Amino acid sequence: MNEPAQQPAAACCGEERGMAAAAFVGQRRVALFGRANAGKTSLLMHLTGSLQRPVNFPGTSVECVESQTRSGDVALCVTDLPGTASLEPQSRDEQVAVDFLRVEATRPDLVCFVFDAGKLAIELRLLRELRRLGLPVVVALTKCDSAAAEGFPIDADNLRRAIGVPLVVVNGATGAGVDELRRALAETPLLAPPQPVGDDGASAAPAARRAIARSRTDRLDALLLHPVLGPLVLLAVVVGMFQLVFTVAEPFMAAIEAGQDLVGGWLEALVPEGAVQSFLVDGVVNGVGSSLIFVPQIALLIAFVTVVEATGYMARAVFLLDRLLRGFGLSGKSFVPLASSFACAIPGITASRILGDERDRLATIAVAPLMSCSARLPVYVVLLAAFFPPLQAGLLLFALYLLGIVVAVLVALLLRRTVLRGGSSMLAMELPVYQRPRLRLVASHTWFAVKGFLRTAGTVIFAATIVVWALAYFPRPAAVGERFAAEHEAAAAAGADETQLAAIDARREAAYLEASWLASIGRTIQPVFAPAGFDWRMTVGVLAAFPARELVIPTLGTLYSLGEVEASVDEPDPRLGTVLRTAKGADGKPTMNGLVALAVMVFFALCSQCAATLATIRRETHSWRWPVFTFAYMTVLAWLAAVAVYQIGGLLGFGR
Repeated sequence: MNEPAQQPAAACCGEERGMAAAAFVGQRRVALFGRANAGKTSLLMHLTGSLQRPVNFPGTSVECVESQTRSGDVALCVTDLPGTASLEPQSRDEQVAVDFLRVEATRPDLVCFVFDAGKLAIELRLLRELRRLGLPVVVALTKCDSAAAEGFPIDADNLRRAIGVPLVVVNGATGAGVDELRRALAETPLLAPPQPVGDDGASAAPAARRAIARSRTDRLDALLLHPVLGPLVLLAVVVGMFQLVFTVAEPFMAAIEAGQDLVGGWLEALVPEGAVQSFLVDGVVNGVGSSLIFVPQIALLIAFVTVVEATGYMARAVFLLDRLLRGFGLSGKSFVPLASSFACAIPGITASRILGDERDRLATIAVAPLMSCSARLPVYVVLLAAFFPPLQAGLLLFALYLLGIVVAVLVALLLRRTVLRGGSSMLAMELPVYQRPRLRLVASHTWFAVKGFLRTAGTVIFAATIVVWALAYFPRPAAVGERFAAEHEAAAAAGADETQLAAIDARREAAYLEASWLASIGRTIQPVFAPAGFDWRMTVGVLAAFPARELVIPTLGTLYSLGEVEASVDEPDPRLGTVLRTAKGADGKPTMNGLVALAVMVFFALCSQCAATLATIRRETHSWRWPVFTFAYMTVLAWLAAVAVYQIGGLLGFGR
């Protein structure tokens, strides 16, 4: 009877090994070892009954995850190691796996080697490396069905005799053979069998496999890696990813916004007006909503990327783009995090773990936030609709996305030639066979990515929202409340309707915000943004957008006495566009025009106004140096670009 349980690997990875394995009566520590794409994670799900984050592409996880199961009276503590192509590590995740096997403090009692039947020669070489460590090994032979479909059926009995270690055929999709594997892990003697002298594993291949015809993967690669058709297919895949993220996610995002409004309205009716109500509605509810609003896009993006990885196509995309990106100091593997960053930089930065070279990884992390994520889109939509005709708006939107890409490439090239100067890494990777993605793996991968986002970035967004709320709410002068209370009472006595009373309330909130600490900070630093054409209201909007970029829209709505204005992409509030076009400063001149709007959009396209992104950079680099550097260089770059747009445009006669 199996009794699965799951716990963090730290308990196992950090456990002292001061006594012999025999002292652990009835318990065995098993390391699940194998290459990425070998079917390791799906096997772990069936073996231990736990739901794990899959590792379908090299480098997507660097943590050891521990689960427990039982076979008879023997408890099996199974540690899932990151996918490893060799015992000579080339990346951070491979180093974790190799150290786990070699360091005495974490060295397991037994290794379960997950053997991909479709990659016989590669797996045999890795198995020989593993056996040199002197650990007992049990082989779990996976993907026999895929190997047969490719035209290379495996004779498991001959392979078992050739390699000389226990071998069990398992099916990661159905779980077939897992019970037998569990028994083998519990019963195999904890003594490594002797390694055949001079045997490099190649002699086992003819005994185990017979080539029949050109494989299915070879036939598909003839099309997908074609010098002309291959890039066109890749372009279609990327466009499809963007379309999925930006359209399919919209109903779910609208549902989250509706739920946020529902909870906010319920609290407004339940809690008397005042600081507590504002804290709950504008701070807590909006803070949670600002975190949850990203979940549909992140979930769809991760699911899409996981499907592409699981089919084996992602490795082909990396191969196709490697030569292009390498010319700018990046690796073909940088495509994965950079493409992911168009939806949200957080999963993109996390995906940088796939890069083995540390310089390439840091350069990719530093430029990933330059990709125009979905949070920038509401700012673009409102300003484009307010100041530009539809044809120009479409071209400018494309130009803003292109701006981020071009600047990212140039910054990456500069970094790799200065602070990250050093030898470039070679692209050495395996092209896995094509296979059908498994729904359970896709779902589990997506769930763990979303949970990680909510646990890390979500908490940062929430905290930043509370801080900005406090700055925007206090000191709440009593004189402002008394003045508008009297005006509201007089208007009600005169028979004013709900619209007129709501306008008074909106002006009251604008007056409170103008008197807030946030507005004071905005007015203080406004001269810095004056060369870009920003007035103090736009400067306050920039400050308020730090928890999430789209918060600039409701902030401007409050400052212009419009009440609540949603940061909607499909249905932007026309009132904000109107008031931005007609607003005038103290000198009687318009505070906004098309040139100022363009400068604002360029600033938001290049700035790093996202606390969650900076927190993710801190987590991935284990240092505050890189988030501080990223925030500093992007802010300066955004300011310089906005100033250049406004000043050069003014000299050319635009914006008059």
